Amino acid sequence: MPLQTRNVFVDTEFFVKAGLDFSSKTLESFKEVCGDGELNHITSTIVVREVKRKIGEHIGDAINGVNAFRRKAKILTNSNDDVIKNLFVPFDQKEIEKHAIQVFDDFLDDSNTTVVDLSKVDGNEIVEMYFDQMPPFQGGKKKNEFPDAFTLLAVRGALKGREEIYVVSEDKDLITFCENNPRFIQIDSLSKLLDLYNAHDEDRSKFIKDYIEEHEEEIKQTIKSLIEDADAYNSSTWEDAEVDEFSILGVADFDPSIIHIDDESCQIVCDVEVNYRVSVTGPDYANGRYDREDDVIYTFEDTTQIEDGKLEFTVEIDLSYEVDDGEFTIQDMDISVQGLSGGIEFSVEETPYEDYR
Repeated sequence: MPLQTRNVFVDTEFFVKAGLDFSSKTLESFKEVCGDGELNHITSTIVVREVKRKIGEHIGDAINGVNAFRRKAKILTNSNDDVIKNLFVPFDQKEIEKHAIQVFDDFLDDSNTTVVDLSKVDGNEIVEMYFDQMPPFQGGKKKNEFPDAFTLLAVRGALKGREEIYVVSEDKDLITFCENNPRFIQIDSLSKLLDLYNAHDEDRSKFIKDYIEEHEEEIKQTIKSLIEDADAYNSSTWEDAEVDEFSILGVADFDPSIIHIDDESCQIVCDVEVNYRVSVTGPDYANGRYDREDDVIYTFEDTTQIEDGKLEFTVEIDLSYEVDDGEFTIQDMDISVQGLSGGIEFSVEETPYEDYR
């Protein structure tokens, strides 16, 4: 399917789901394509402010995590090891936030992003949409959808004539809005949009997709190995519980999207769901003794919980190849799973939740 328009709007929640990582290969590719004038990124002042607020919140959460570590690791504060000492160096939260926001501003600048304000939005139309429960207010008045409504009408005002625009979002209200407004074309992710963009190079795209399909089992095995080699930790209300071990039971089928392609290489992104089994051991609070005076539960044994579940990871595949008289030869394939450097977070409780409904 060819591109229906070169205009693109990216919802705030997509940036959040992408971890606000503006150096990711998908966002880097999008920035490059927009910077070359091949796609036109349009957003609103509301989205810009929402993303900057999310950046501040994420940094605050990260700093709280660092401070929590420092409190629990006080024994290390007098260490002479340079690496450990750096863990306790004071930092300026405002300066860190300022730097992170500048990264986002640079992304907008390098993407030649058009940022539209709300000056041309008709407030009366917004009010009518709200009381008539039109998208994005359907199914209830949903006062929290006002920012989306203002943004969508502001973006509509930036379109010329009968121009259309892709809306990168998985938000149900925005999807319904697109279904009711044909000039707005919903698409789940930037990687799928970039895959559409790169589909104009039919020979390379077909070869790459066929190659990935032929080597799917090999790729799945590599993904499994990379995840199982990562560190893991337990984050739940079960204090002091630690992951003993975990394994990947299976890797689901995936839909690859080509986000960049040239004469010698390409970059592919896909979201992959895996089934896991994890074993976690921690204090046996259920059979512990509560001391009212100290307001603490004393435990005497450990207990282990084994849990099965699903996780989703973003996988990036780099392919390099040669083309000789129309024949493609793969030179190298590099596979990486995003989000493993900080360890895999599991959330196993001492007493598993049971749904009795």
